[in-house]
Amino acid sequence: MQSQLNTPVLVNTPVLEQLIDSLQSSYSVEEACSTIEPLVRHLFPNEIGAIFVMNSSKNLLEAIATWGSIPLTSDSVFSPHECLALRRGQSHLVDDTQYCLNCQHIRANSPAVETFCVPMITHGDTVGLLSVSSLQRGRIAQTRQLAEKVAKHIGLALANLKLRETLKTQTFRDPLTKLYNRRYLEECFEREIRKSQRQPKPIGVILLEIDEMEQLQQQFGKSVADFLVREIGFLLPSQVRASDIACRYGGQQFLLLLPEAKLTVTQRRAEQVRQRIEQLSLDYRGQSLGSLTISAGIASFAEHGKTAKEVLQAAQIALNLAMAGGRDRIVTAS
Repeated sequence: MQSQLNTPVLVNTPVLEQLIDSLQSSYSVEEACSTIEPLVRHLFPNEIGAIFVMNSSKNLLEAIATWGSIPLTSDSVFSPHECLALRRGQSHLVDDTQYCLNCQHIRANSPAVETFCVPMITHGDTVGLLSVSSLQRGRIAQTRQLAEKVAKHIGLALANLKLRETLKTQTFRDPLTKLYNRRYLEECFEREIRKSQRQPKPIGVILLEIDEMEQLQQQFGKSVADFLVREIGFLLPSQVRASDIACRYGGQQFLLLLPEAKLTVTQRRAEQVRQRIEQLSLDYRGQSLGSLTISAGIASFAEHGKTAKEVLQAAQIALNLAMAGGRDRIVTAS
């Protein structure tokens, strides 16, 4: 009887192949996660389990897919050190939860009699964990090889998707501020113009620059520029709508792209940003930087240009006028 219980179950090859194909064709981690659960449920119909993914800080794992006839037998979020499989870097089988050493993330009141944790490790980097539990003794022995195979494919796919997202972020994000960069802005502006041509709507542009940067560098050192650029970069996303785009345009310049914003709305938003930056209380290496001001130029598609290049040029001219006029002011393109 025992030998029959330990006989590996037949792998549902079509479902496994479908899982692999879905993972390979996924464009993002979120998309992959949405396809994993129903397929893994078919592969382990008699077990309770979950797929956990490691966060970017490498200090927590969170369940992205769960299945089973009863609630999950593991905590849905836990630290890597709470799993014996992750601590040892290899699969950990508990064939008797009453007497064997259990992982700390397996709940004490769990009705499971067996648990199996498989780390998802790719190129030496732990990306997640597959955890499977059974209410029937000897069941894990039948599904162990399948669990290890599934964990391998999911781990490899998630690692590749995370790498792709990292490379994409590096391509379109400014490393200092984490805002979008000029390249991304120009692509988005062209896309918004195409949308506006189908259904005519304005697009607001606010080009702003930190005032008196040379004087600040003379007083506090050249590195104060990076500090200020980073602080304003952290602030700007909170000053715009979710549909707006905040980017670092270059040097001490930032640009806000406001799709479907009328010129009056863009002007009002620019003034709000100017006031909010003026209210900042920043200390640099124990010294107060005092009141920080900006100059800004405003332009609108299609009032100040029929192309992205023309509108951006109009905003730059308006910014130059604001700076030449005494700084700490906003000028709208004529």
